Amino acid sequence: MSLRPYRNHLQSSDDLVTSYEATRAGFVALALEKNRRSTPYVAEARALQEAASRAKTPADLLAIKGIEVGLLRAAGLSDKALVHLSIGKLRERLLTVSVKRFRKRNTPRMFSL
Repeated sequence: MSLRPYRNHLQSSDDLVTSYEATRAGFVALALEKNRRSTPYVAEARALQEAASRAKTPADLLAIKGIEVGLLRAAGLSDKALVHLSIGKLRERLLTVSVKRFRKRNTPRMFSL
């Protein structure tokens, strides 16, 4: 009779149960990793909110230097989409979406966190 390889590591079904401490440590590590990855996006969103608060209309947003990528992300375009579209098309799409949302809300406050 051949020895089964898993018997080198598992003696009973209890060996497959993850302890409370290990489960908790895994969730904590996952939360910390998500926090680490999201920090730059939150900082970018706050900077965008501050810069965009100076705009009176959606068209004014396009005149503010340095916030185009943040505006495009806020409009729902992914980094992958940004690679495949030209700047002209992106600006056109951004302006169209912003104007529609601005008119729909009928309020000068465009962004909020």
